[in-house]
Amino acid sequence: MKVSDYRYNYSYKLGRSCEEKFKDVMASRGHDVFKSSKYDDIHKHIDFYVAGYSFDVKGHRHLECIWLELTNVRGDKGWLKGEATYIVFDIVELKSFCFFKRKDLLKYVEENITETTESKEEYNKLYTRSKWGKLDVITKVKFDDIKNLMTQSIAY
Repeated sequence: MKVSDYRYNYSYKLGRSCEEKFKDVMASRGHDVFKSSKYDDIHKHIDFYVAGYSFDVKGHRHLECIWLELTNVRGDKGWLKGEATYIVFDIVELKSFCFFKRKDLLKYVEENITETTESKEEYNKLYTRSKWGKLDVITKVKFDDIKNLMTQSIAY
């Protein structure tokens, strides 16, 4: 299953737009914000460095659907196993950036999600798209499942 050019371009633009919004919000709060290198972005899953911390920003997430990635589509470590200090979700309904320690999210998945599913509709189960040639291992959660792990939120 190949992603259409339209879907790829749409997702890419949405992600870049969210990253720019994050950068602007952090700068407006007086922080120096540094974009990561392409290497760090791809291999370490880090988008930005701010005040000695590293951030991976996930755009356009919803209260009822947040995907967490253990293994990416190429079979490499997913962003939960990356090197970012924080994962930041742009939660559309909250109009906020919600900050989570990456290690807390990884621990949540490792301790709470053990069952597998072949349906992308199920929550809190490991899901893969291997039958379409994708090597990812992901799980879908609701914001309510993980909100107790949130360290901060910043409205925009």
